[in-house]
Parts: sequence; C-alpha cells; structure tokens
Amino acid sequence: MKLWAWLTVGLLYSGCASSPDTTYYALAAVSGTVKQASLGTIEVRRPGVAGYLDRTEILAQWDGQRLQLAHNSGWAEPLAAMIGRVLAEDLSERLRGTTVFAATADLSLQASTVVELVIRKFDLSSDGFVHLSVLWSVRSAGQSTTRMAALQTRPVTTDTGAVVAAMSSLLGQLADEITKALPATSE
Repeated sequence: MKLWAWLTVGLLYSGCASSPDTTYYALAAVSGTVKQASLGTIEVRRPGVAGYLDRTEILAQWDGQRLQLAHNSGWAEPLAAMIGRVLAEDLSERLRGTTVFAATADLSLQASTVVELVIRKFDLSSDGFVHLSVLWSVRSAGQSTTRMAALQTRPVTTDTGAVVAAMSSLLGQLADEITKALPATSE
C-alpha cells in the first residue's frame, strides 16, 4: 500500500509541474532588388518539403543522421504553406506591377506563370550554416526553366530566432534567383 501512495503522490506532483511555454516562429519576407515588371499573375505553388522538415517543431540541428529539435519552439503555421506564402511575398516585393500569390484552396486565379519547388534541405547543419537546397521550376507561356539551388548563410547566433531569420534571408536569396529566371520584364 505504501508503494501505491508514493506513486500517487509522484503522479500528482508531476502533473502540477509546468513546462515553459512554447515560442512560435514564422519566416518573414526580406527586401531585395525591386524591378518594375508587368508579368500578369504569378502563382507560387505549395512546395514539397523533405519529410524530416515536415513537423510543427523547429529543428535545432541536423547532421544528416541525427535530428535535434529546438526546445519549446514551434512553427506558427505548417512549414510548406509558410515557405510558399513568404516566397510569394518576397517575389511580390521584387516585382512591382506583377500580382504574386501563394496557391490556396480559397483563391482560384488563372496565373500566367507558375513557380514550383521541392525543398530538400532547410536547416542549421553541424558546420554552423543554415542550408537551403531546393529544386525549383518556373513555367510560363509554354516554356519551363528548372534549376537546383544550394544556398547557405551563417546565422548571427544559433538561437532559434537567429536561425529563423537566416532561413528568411535564404528564401529572399531564392526569390532573387527566381526573379532572374522569369520572362523578360517590361520597364
């Protein structure tokens, strides 16, 4: 009977303990070179994301074999949807005069250009850099451009907020690359 009492007290004590609140992070658009462009509408499709990234928790580090999650840190929205939304914002910032939107079930516009991507790697690696490895494609007027991008940047610190800011910066760099591959812009 004494063992049962101690187990009950232990369960009650652990139930009363509180863990720190989860902090939620979101990627953000970053500014880049602005061009006046009249390209109609550009749809950024929801990207494919490597399975190890497709989670609500934020990765603290990934060495290719071992996954370490950031404590009490999560994404404010599903990662694939957020990447598509932020990339659309980045492109919109760079292409004034062009309507850029992220594909959603709530919006049915016919786009003149479609951007698709598959994120293969998007994390802080053991080398101290945040890496973005992505296969992307732009389809417009019956033509298609497909490229692979491998971008990296070193965050200011390994704090989760700094890593997320570095990830946002890499999406901005990707937007710069995609902008260069779009059909000629009209000034």
